[in-house]
Amino acid sequence: MKLDRPSLRQALAFLAAWLLFDVMLNARYPGEEPALWYLLPSVDVLVLFAYLMWFGSMGRSVPVWARIGVVVWFFFVRLLRLGDGLQEAYYSQPFHLYTDLPLAPEAVRFAFASLAWWRFALALVAGLLGLAGLAILLYRSLAYAERYLREPSHMRLAAGVTAAAFVASHVIGHPVQYQRLFWGGFAVSSVPRLKNELAFSFNVVSQNAAFASKIANTELKLQTTAHDLKKLRGHNVYLFVVESYGETVFRRPGYVAATRAVYDGFEAELGARGFSMATGVLSSSTYGGRSWLANATLSTGVRTSDQLEYALVLAKQPKAIAKFFEAAGYRTVLVQPGTTRPWPKGAFYGFDQRYYAWNFDYRGPTFAWATMPDQYVVDFVHRHEVEVAKGPLFVEYVLISSHVPWSIQPRLVGDWSRLKDGALFNQLKPVTFPIEWPKFENAGGAYLHSIEYDLQVLKRYLADNVHDDSLIIILGDHQPVLDVTGHAASRGVPVHVLSRDSALIEPFQARGYQPGMRPGPEPPSAGLETLLPDLLADFSSGPGGS
Repeated sequence: MKLDRPSLRQALAFLAAWLLFDVMLNARYPGEEPALWYLLPSVDVLVLFAYLMWFGSMGRSVPVWARIGVVVWFFFVRLLRLGDGLQEAYYSQPFHLYTDLPLAPEAVRFAFASLAWWRFALALVAGLLGLAGLAILLYRSLAYAERYLREPSHMRLAAGVTAAAFVASHVIGHPVQYQRLFWGGFAVSSVPRLKNELAFSFNVVSQNAAFASKIANTELKLQTTAHDLKKLRGHNVYLFVVESYGETVFRRPGYVAATRAVYDGFEAELGARGFSMATGVLSSSTYGGRSWLANATLSTGVRTSDQLEYALVLAKQPKAIAKFFEAAGYRTVLVQPGTTRPWPKGAFYGFDQRYYAWNFDYRGPTFAWATMPDQYVVDFVHRHEVEVAKGPLFVEYVLISSHVPWSIQPRLVGDWSRLKDGALFNQLKPVTFPIEWPKFENAGGAYLHSIEYDLQVLKRYLADNVHDDSLIIILGDHQPVLDVTGHAASRGVPVHVLSRDSALIEPFQARGYQPGMRPGPEPPSAGLETLLPDLLADFSSGPGGS
C-alpha cells in the first residue's frame, strides 16, 4: 500500500501512539530486560486495537469515561511494573501494592537524602508535570488511534505491522532468562500480573492467620525453654548491627582481596589484646534494604519477610530479645540513630532506654542517608551508658554509616576525645563517591569503604574500651543491593562473636562458627531468626530458665 505524505504522517503518528502504549505496559525498568524489547507489540495493546476496530466498524465511538478508564489502567499497570522492577533490582523479592505502596514516602525520603536539594526539587516538579503530561498524551493518543483504525486500509496497515513484528521477534529471539516477558512473538499480557495482585490482596486474611500462628508458636517455644541467661555470668552483651553488611564481602573475589588487610588487622590487634573470636553466616529475611524486617526477625525469633508480616509482629508484640535480657537483670539499651521520627510502635521491643536521632545532641552534618557517623554514635553511648553503668548491660547498636547510597561518608577521627558533640565533622571534608540513586553498578568500592570504616570504628572501640569479658556480637542485617553483590542469590550476613572469655565463644563454634573474622565457605544453613533462641539455649541454665 503506497502512502502519500499526509497518510505517511498519520501512519507515523499512529505508530508513535502504539509505541507509547507498548512502553507503558511492557517496560520493567529498573529491573533487568533485553534492550528495546519493550517496543514489541503487547498482547494487551493488540486486544485494545481489536476493540477499537470493532467499535469503528459499527460506527460507534468509545465513551469518554471508557477512554479515561483505559488511561487509568495504563498507569496502574505501569505502577505494578515499576514496583516489580524496583523490587527485582534492589530487594530480590516480589512487589505487592497492599504491603509495599505504604513505603512510598520512605522512597521519597531516600531520594531526598541521595540528591542535592535543588536536584530533588527539580526532579519532583518535573515528575509531577511529567505525569500530568503523560496522562494527557495517553488520552489523546487513544482518541487518535480510535479515529485512525476506523479506515479499513489503516486496519490492514496495523495487521501488517503486527505480523512483521511477530516474525522479527521469532527471528531475533531472546535470552532464555527473559522468557517470562514474552508470549509467543509478542510481549506478555498484564492480565496474569493483575490476577496475581488480586489473589494476594484477597488472601491477606489467611496469610495473616498463618503468620499469627507462627508468632504464637515461636513465643511459646521461647517461653518454655531455658531463658535465664545465667551462663553469661552477668557479662555485658553488645550487639552491633551493621547496615548492609552482607556475605558478599567474603564471596566476591575482588571484595575479598580489597578487604584482606582490614580483616587481618582486626584479627591481629584484638587477638593480641586477648579476644577470642569466631565467625558464621546466617540468612537474613530481607535483601538490599528494609532493615526493619531483619531487626524484627533478629529481635523476636520470628522470620519476618514483608510488610504484611511486619505489621502483624507490631500488632501481636511477641516477647523480644530485650525483654529476656531485662528479666535476667540487664539494663537494656537500643541505639538507633537512623530513626528520625517518633515511633511509638517500637516500644514493644521493650528496651529500658532508646536513643533515636534527636537524642544524640549531635551538632555535625549528615552523610547522605546517615544522620551522623557511627563513630560518634558509639562514643556517645559509651559516655552516656557504658561508663556510668551500675549493672550488666545489653546494648543493641543499629549502625548506619554503611547505609546505601554510600555517596558521602565520614572520616575516621583518630583522637576520640575530639568527637564531643560532633561539631568537629563540620570542619572535616567527607569522603565522597560519584554515586546517585538509582545507579549502583559502580558502587562496590564505596560500599567496601563504608564496611571498612565500621570495622575500624569497632576495632578501635573494642581495643580501647572493652577490658572485661563482655560478649560482643557484630552482624549484618542484609546483603547490599543486587548491583553490589553481583546479583548473588544468597541472603547471608556475617556474624562475628568476640570475647576475652573464650568460654563464651565455644557455643558458637559448636554450632559451626569458624575461628577468626572470616566464615567458612559453606552457604548459610540457618536464618537470622535462630540467633535469639540459640543465645537463650546456649547461655541459660535449665528448662524454663530455672
